Amino acid sequence: MKQKSSYDAVIIGSGLGGLTCAAYLAKKKKKVLVLESHNLVGGCATVYTRKGVKFEVGLHEMDMPRKSRNMKHCIFKKLGVYDKINLVRLPHVWRIKSEATDITVPDGYQNIINVLGEEFPEEKAGLKKYFAGLSRMLYMIRRLPYDLKFFDFFFYSITTLPLNIYHYFTQKNVGSVLDSIIKSDKLKRILNINISYYHDNPYEFSWYYHACAQGAYYQSSTFVKGGSQELSNALAAIIRENGGEVKTVCDVRKINLKGNVATGVTYYDKRERKEVSVDAKRVVANAAPQMVYNELLPKEFEDTSLRRLKNSASLYTVYLIFKKKPKEVYPGNAYSTFITTEKTLNAPFRETAEGLRQTPVEERNFVFVDYSVIDSGLTEENDERGFGVLTGTSYLDEWESLSDEEYKAKKEALARHLFDRMEEHYPGFKDLIEYYEVSTPKTIKRYIRTPEGTAYGYVQNRYMRHSRVGRTSPTVKNLHFASAWGAPGGGFTGAIIGGYFTARNMLFPATAYVILKTLLCALFGTTVGTAHLWVPALIRWVKMFF
Repeated sequence: MKQKSSYDAVIIGSGLGGLTCAAYLAKKKKKVLVLESHNLVGGCATVYTRKGVKFEVGLHEMDMPRKSRNMKHCIFKKLGVYDKINLVRLPHVWRIKSEATDITVPDGYQNIINVLGEEFPEEKAGLKKYFAGLSRMLYMIRRLPYDLKFFDFFFYSITTLPLNIYHYFTQKNVGSVLDSIIKSDKLKRILNINISYYHDNPYEFSWYYHACAQGAYYQSSTFVKGGSQELSNALAAIIRENGGEVKTVCDVRKINLKGNVATGVTYYDKRERKEVSVDAKRVVANAAPQMVYNELLPKEFEDTSLRRLKNSASLYTVYLIFKKKPKEVYPGNAYSTFITTEKTLNAPFRETAEGLRQTPVEERNFVFVDYSVIDSGLTEENDERGFGVLTGTSYLDEWESLSDEEYKAKKEALARHLFDRMEEHYPGFKDLIEYYEVSTPKTIKRYIRTPEGTAYGYVQNRYMRHSRVGRTSPTVKNLHFASAWGAPGGGFTGAIIGGYFTARNMLFPATAYVILKTLLCALFGTTVGTAHLWVPALIRWVKMFF
């Protein structure tokens, strides 16, 4: 009888959280296996091709502030990611356009304060408070405990811990913070223009998460040349180069158990058309926790605490191939442009507490991402065509119950309506389109199997783990989670940091690490604090021999 393969860790799913986790484990000489049901690795961080143009599935922009304020730099350096990808810096943060408003937001806090301060001179003090708040938050999360340098850790209880405790107990939301420091409803909406990437209601959305993400984007943003698939492929290559395995078109059917202990998985290999079981010391789920508990485990192991968590909103996306690069037709266009209306910008900000569901999907704010503004690598060098997307907030229930004919008709109607709105700001836009196709939350659910078709995991209503799944299962031993559903949260950055932290926890639990490092700091502090007692004695002892 053929012996089953055995691994230190099996990772279910190849999103950025799972790939990062597996890459770090592999670098630490652990035997890992990544199983992906799709034919590409990456989850939402993938690219596919239409008519010779690469269609970027998920990445609009990736925050990449200065190294002392962002954990991704540390992770990418440790894994060797920088040797395998090329990051293209974006020229601006974004642009905001309505019938009467056209503001291009530069990067750099002071630059933004200057630009918005000219538009809203009476709000300069509030703008300074807002960006000071973002800066404090980025400082607070600059490094995970594992990666704090010795003296940074030594002074952590003075410089950083109070901030963590404060945010843990205050649980502020974005709406209330903006109301406390900004008077202009229009400026509040401008500062919150990209909420569709995170949430649909600023009065529920956690200030902590908003500040971390916005604070990073406002410093600097990048795009992975060639698309996010390059980042996913780089992580997969690192896994393989360090002895790990990455298998696609392999659908995990169940997590194998011995009592309440995960001992491996059983998956179906679609290429070889056979079921395979493998043993593993640890199982890591880079998948929605609901799917793991409902489909891969017996009912009695459900984590009922997750029922209190809500899934975040999702997105529709209209993918576009242009006959010419839009930057040549519209000189000075920004990379990301948020399209809104003057009526929306000037409406009372408090109305945003109603959420977006009462607004028809085609009437909501949306963003035009023009990849031709940068050297994106999504079109061939000699190809005159361009690629872009129109994307905005949507929900699965707006699409799921439709018949095939109704679904196709609604997608077409949405695209046509958005084209008409674009035409108001970019004359000739419709004539510039060579080809387009539309994805919805239903599309996302079909490809990455997430509840309600969300790409962002649970809604970020509270601080850190209050709104996320834990990194270890409370009902199944040796089962871990590494995805956008865990802390710190959704998006590329959240998934990458979450995957890394899960791997570190598996190798060296955070509690043990903190205790050990605290003891070392205490020893160092005691040594320094008693130096006046032992240094003279040491000097006398040395003199006795010399």
